[in-house]
Amino acid sequence: MKSHTRLLTVLDRMDNGPVMEEKDFDKLISKTVRGLIKKYSLKYDRSEAIITDDDLADRFFEAGLELACTTGVYCTDTHTQMIFSKEEILQALRWAPDALTIGSGLDQCTIVTRRPEDPVVPKIVGGGFGAPIPEEWFSAVMESYAKEPVIDSIVGCNFFTTHGRTPKTRSPWEVLLAWREVELIKSAAQRAGRPGISIGVVENAVSEIGELSGSSYGGFPQCDWHHTCFVSELKTNYGLLIKVAHLVKTGCIIHSFYNPILGGYAGGAEGVAICAVAGIIMECVVNMATTFSICPTHPFYNCDTAPELIWAVSAAQQAVNRNTHLLTTVMTSPVSGPMTESLLYECATMATAATVSGTARIDGVRSAVGVEILHVTGLEARFNGEIAHAAAGVSRKDANEMIKEFQKHYVPYLDKRPIGKSFLEAYDPVKVEPTQEWLDMYGKVKDEVGRIGLKMKY
Repeated sequence: MKSHTRLLTVLDRMDNGPVMEEKDFDKLISKTVRGLIKKYSLKYDRSEAIITDDDLADRFFEAGLELACTTGVYCTDTHTQMIFSKEEILQALRWAPDALTIGSGLDQCTIVTRRPEDPVVPKIVGGGFGAPIPEEWFSAVMESYAKEPVIDSIVGCNFFTTHGRTPKTRSPWEVLLAWREVELIKSAAQRAGRPGISIGVVENAVSEIGELSGSSYGGFPQCDWHHTCFVSELKTNYGLLIKVAHLVKTGCIIHSFYNPILGGYAGGAEGVAICAVAGIIMECVVNMATTFSICPTHPFYNCDTAPELIWAVSAAQQAVNRNTHLLTTVMTSPVSGPMTESLLYECATMATAATVSGTARIDGVRSAVGVEILHVTGLEARFNGEIAHAAAGVSRKDANEMIKEFQKHYVPYLDKRPIGKSFLEAYDPVKVEPTQEWLDMYGKVKDEVGRIGLKMKY
């Protein structure tokens, strides 16, 4: 793959870049972001849910590109800045793929570049994205996603035992944990009648050991997609780069994610958006990824659906999607859990904002911010996908007004953490079907979303 040709250059920069203490790199991020906000006249408008101004989006892109050129990416093991010139960065963006085919057989699908207000429907990924699940219920939970026709690909949850034993990180148990994921998630896809559905893996790889083992012979194939990331803000390490090197040399699809932190070194909403743009750009350069996800984190709620983060996501997505052909993705990570109306309105907000901002793929739902045991189900992922299908082609101006209405239904509850009910209460776990109570709540919110103005297709 053309985007995988920089491995030796990346590793050379890892070893030979300018030496800097980590605390000084953090200060550099903060100082540079503050200067860029002023230089490009970037200001969070609290009266608006998302940005609707092309010029503003383009200024965010220029600011993010300048941050990427100035700071590069910091390697915490070598204490070096991995610096790339603007010409090198633009060349990496130029050769990045603008389409990606994943899966096999009847479940094969192609992710394509989208622009803001694009009528092309984004692809939908369903899954708990690392939410904790007991081993004995993992397959049933994953089947609840795989059996939803609107979902194009799935991502696993985390289970905390393997074969009934408690695994230890960086031990032989992590190898067995990765292979248990192979067995359980493939069996769930098979039972759902979708053996070729693409899977985001290895979700249970706590370190690089799990990734290298689960991605080897007989494990997850090349038509699946494999995770690596940056540490906030704009940092990497040996473990993450070992994954990158392995995935490049084995010809795997690399998906990279990055989660700027509101109120940290990135600062406020404007800084989060700048760091998100820079992160996506440098994920392309350093991680040589094919798809690029952002999920900025609120310091108190741990979600990405707070109003300032929705605005920041829209700014970053529009910046990248107007100025590159990268395959961007956005994660829906709400505070609320299953069988709460607030969860569905959080999904409606993020899926609408991301879709009209040009994201190529919508990911989620990491319900209850992925920390409550068994608090994820396939139904909210269905709703997340249906919202994205409905929002394709909607103008940003119209979406902005609808999102303001959606937010009224959940923002007052962000600090109350309405985690809802577990999968075992929201679904019949044997038939793997949602309860009538959960379906009724879903239907009610769906009708209300239509009344607000988003015309549902299904």
